[in-house]
Amino acid sequence: MPANKDLMARIRVINDCLCHRTKKYWSKQDLVDAILEETDIDISTSSISGDIEKMKNSRQLSYFAPIKHSKSPFGYYYTDPDYSIDKLPLNAEDLKALRLAASTLNQYRNIPLLNAFTNTINKIVKFSKRSDQGAVLNFIDFERTPFAKGVEYIDTIIEAIQEKRCLQITYQKFGHSPEVYDFHPYLLKEYRNRWYIIGKNEQKRATRTYGLDRITALEKSDCPFLDEGLVDKSYLTNCIGVGTGNGLVERVVLKFVESEGHYLRSQKMHHSQNILKDDKEGLIITLNVIINFELVGIILNYGAHVTVLEPKSLAEKIVEIASNIINNYSVNAK
Repeated sequence: MPANKDLMARIRVINDCLCHRTKKYWSKQDLVDAILEETDIDISTSSISGDIEKMKNSRQLSYFAPIKHSKSPFGYYYTDPDYSIDKLPLNAEDLKALRLAASTLNQYRNIPLLNAFTNTINKIVKFSKRSDQGAVLNFIDFERTPFAKGVEYIDTIIEAIQEKRCLQITYQKFGHSPEVYDFHPYLLKEYRNRWYIIGKNEQKRATRTYGLDRITALEKSDCPFLDEGLVDKSYLTNCIGVGTGNGLVERVVLKFVESEGHYLRSQKMHHSQNILKDDKEGLIITLNVIINFELVGIILNYGAHVTVLEPKSLAEKIVEIASNIINNYSVNAK
């Protein structure tokens, strides 16, 4: 073990001993024995004296530990019973960052994925309130995450991905009968408050994306896990959302009215976005993406403020949908 890691390992054991709930005083030999038991590092009692000196006075470590030695009872102890090297002092900037973190975490405390960390989140929120006269940043209003069907499967899916274990899922598309698959999970994705699992369908021998809200049952499978074709976050690099279709990346050219330009300059639609033209006539951008359902939905969301210039097939798709919308209103008006 390198010397610096060796020192830090010893200091951590010394700290744990001096923080012990039932034993307050520790002799040098007690500390030598504890270090040997915890780390297999065999040192002399004189080394303990050096380590304690560093804990007390080293500017590099900045612990400035309140350690004293008592002759009766005999041994080293912390004069501050609440002290620990793990409890580092916080400055004003640290507290500001902690309050923001507490406000962010507080809204997620009841999500199943974070249930295991509820106590930790509560401690952070409690400490933040205590350190700032009760103020967790309640004046910041985060977007609320509504309950999403299928989130109860997240923990099982994460465990399966980490342990490389196949799952058996019962999946029911909207308006279809349920189907049962052996599924090799590779990636869990959240998009617009919905969760998706991406992996390989054993029966179809193909990579598939399934919405958790359409999974009606999920359990362990005895099917051997397939590493072949394993995907990661880069799998979705060329698309907006989760739809990869045939995987064909196309050049999309969109023209927006001038008023929309401000929003698209400050936040890109996709990381591939480039500006072709930006003047009083409007903003023209290019995207290199897979044309999918999510992209079409975003374009439609801009209504008359956007025009598809390329490709022609996408422009025709938008025109077709727009015509159907007009027909819907025409029928209802009669």
